[in-house]
Amino acid sequence: MDSSGANIETRTIQNCIRELMELPVIKQFAVVWDDMGLEEKHRAARRATMKEHLQRLLEEMVQEEQELKRKLAESVQSCTKELQQLCSDLSLSCPQISEQLTLLERERQLRSQVDSMTKEKHSRLKRYKRLAEMEDAICDSLGEETKMVPEQQFKKFPSEEDLAQFRKRIEELEEKKEIHQAEFFSVREKIIHVWEELEIVPEKPFELIVSDGDIKNFILSDSNMKMLVGLFQELEGKAVKFQGESLYLREKIASLWNRLQIPEAARDNFNNLYSGFTSKIIKALKNELERLDQLKKQNLQRFVLATRAELHTVWDKCMFGEQQRREFSPAYTENFDDDSLSAHESELDRMKGFYSDNEEIFKLIEKREKLWIKYLEFEKSDNNPDKYHNRGGQLLKEQKLKKQVQKDLPKVENELKTVLTQWEQDHERYLIVHDERYLDTIDRQWGEKKQLEEQEKLEKQKAKVESTMMELVYGSKPSTPLKRRAAGTPPSSAPSSKVRKVGPSPLVNSTASSTTSHGSVASRRAAQGPGKTPSRQQRPVGAGRNILKEKNVMPTFALVPNESIISHGNTSLASTVSYTDFQVLPTLHTTE
Repeated sequence: MDSSGANIETRTIQNCIRELMELPVIKQFAVVWDDMGLEEKHRAARRATMKEHLQRLLEEMVQEEQELKRKLAESVQSCTKELQQLCSDLSLSCPQISEQLTLLERERQLRSQVDSMTKEKHSRLKRYKRLAEMEDAICDSLGEETKMVPEQQFKKFPSEEDLAQFRKRIEELEEKKEIHQAEFFSVREKIIHVWEELEIVPEKPFELIVSDGDIKNFILSDSNMKMLVGLFQELEGKAVKFQGESLYLREKIASLWNRLQIPEAARDNFNNLYSGFTSKIIKALKNELERLDQLKKQNLQRFVLATRAELHTVWDKCMFGEQQRREFSPAYTENFDDDSLSAHESELDRMKGFYSDNEEIFKLIEKREKLWIKYLEFEKSDNNPDKYHNRGGQLLKEQKLKKQVQKDLPKVENELKTVLTQWEQDHERYLIVHDERYLDTIDRQWGEKKQLEEQEKLEKQKAKVESTMMELVYGSKPSTPLKRRAAGTPPSSAPSSKVRKVGPSPLVNSTASSTTSHGSVASRRAAQGPGKTPSRQQRPVGAGRNILKEKNVMPTFALVPNESIISHGNTSLASTVSYTDFQVLPTLHTTE
């Protein structure tokens, strides 16, 4: 407060004192003193005492006010420190209090800020404790260490970011716990199933806990989950091993049953009694196989023949040719001893394994062979003139199927070439089908087809040339089929009564033909008169036909070698290597 303010406050106090002097109580002093008859010196002493008391009272009041001021200052200082500490603990910025405020205002604001920060600290601490409890419980079930420390070990009070990270960690732990729980029940169910299949009774402590199924007794730690999965994989491997051994034994037993011609009733009875693949079942299968082996030794010849027949079946599935089959010489002997049977059985096992390893390839080859046969059938049907006869939509179906075959065949061949090339690289040998490398078979078949097409093309060309030559010799074929020609109309190639034969045969001397032809034409022109051409109106009936006949006078070609083949008035056609060996002898058919 400045000096002017202090002076005003002083005058106000003085006025209050004056007002106090005017109070009736002051006047009572004079009345009492008068009644008492006190002398002036006694009254002066009492007034001095009164003044001392009033002065002392005012001094005491001033001291009390100063003490209050000091306490306010201390409170402000204390609240400021406390507020700064709370803001530091809570990782918050400390609010600034204006120095222009009085001590009371500053103390009031500081006290309010301290109370607010204290509540925030308690709230944050409460949330931290709840998160710590949750983390502790989840970590116990997961077998992990906690990261949240107790309040007594705080190095730094957790901030809001810290609480958010703790909350996120707890969510991740809860999610991990749920995943481990689901995996535990799923894997446990599979383990129980395998135990039941293999008739295994759990004995180890870990197996007993898994068998119990109480999730509270099983710590869902990463190591325990690995052990759980490892237990299942171990049991699964054992089950696969037992199952494979069981299947192998059953196949051997079934094969021996077939060879020994065991009745179906006995087989069914055995299979019903010993189904599954437990250790007891496998032991029973081994006993049965041993019993059948004893019977097998007593029927060697029948077993060799039965194994040989089965071997031929597998050879057929593997598409073996005769040369490939004869590489196994025991199949072509009449020796029926133990060595022959062992050789047949070994070869049979080897071929079964070979087919099993390459089954997809053989299926692909079979598919390609079927498509190839259909492709050739469609190619053959294209040359059939009857294919265009409508057979109830059959042609449309065949065309649709043909397009599908033409589409599928290249795809299958490309896939097959890729697979076979890789197979040959992996095995460092060729895949032989019917005594031939199948890649070569594909190329050979396409080559043979192309060669056959070229041969057919050449034959067609040859037939066309021969037909043309025959037409040139004997005249054109009728363009209209006989069955469609009007009744009574003679074919164009039939001899006419108006046609005069020139020479003894169709093949005549060129000089005679030329003379006859020109003579005939000259005689007809002479009959018409020089320089006259009959008009269309003047043309007599039938004249057009004669003119057409004149225009269609065809030269008759005689095919003769360079050396004349005409002798004694007869002609003959000699066969030669090339058509260039013949010359054309023009003759004319003339009309009378």
